[in-house]
Amino acid sequence: MKRLCHYISEYMGALVLAAAVLALAFPEMPQQVPTKTINYLLGVVMFGMGLTLNLKDFKIVFSRPKDVIIGCLYARNDKRK
Repeated sequence: MKRLCHYISEYMGALVLAAAVLALAFPEMPQQVPTKTINYLLGVVMFGMGLTLNLKDFKIVFSRPKDVIIGCLYARNDKRK
């Protein structure tokens, strides 16, 4: 599992870019993916992005709580429209 996580975190950018290029080259291919599966694929992408975070990233977020609060409030108000 550790090797799989390392592989995903190391090559996540390349994997996402390759999937985007394939989707542009063959637009009918993503249409074959069932909607239920897209949720799982999004979970894999989010997991891979999370693996790339380190403590320095969290330090930046907690050092600027005002920006995080404004972003959350903006997202909340945007959903109401």
